[in-house]
Amino acid sequence: MSIFNRAERQTTDSEQSKIWNPISGTENIDAILRASSEKPQIIYKHSHRCSVCILAKEELEGIADQVLDSTDLYMINVIHQRDLSNAIASTFDVRHESPQVIIIKDGEVAWKGSHWAIKGKDILNQLS
Repeated sequence: MSIFNRAERQTTDSEQSKIWNPISGTENIDAILRASSEKPQIIYKHSHRCSVCILAKEELEGIADQVLDSTDLYMINVIHQRDLSNAIASTFDVRHESPQVIIIKDGEVAWKGSHWAIKGKDILNQLS
């Protein structure tokens, strides 16, 4: 089994964890937009083939306990769900990148960051 296969399996396990909500179709994007009027929504675009993504995911998981009461966390696997990832980019008018975090508040992009800009403290500041 290659290292990428192991990383993919770990990502799949993590996607089933209690902190991540899956995005399985465009109806989920509409639901995220609606829910953003109640509380901020965070979309995280992840690739199991990218070491920067693994570090970004760890940043988000590191702040999960601090944000789960005030926001919802969604993860999309950009390798397996490329069309859906592109639909998110189009809906929110953001260029596709991975890793990428998009914070949605009141139906609008309140903040976006990618690669090394994904820092837990910065996301916490955006949510306060």
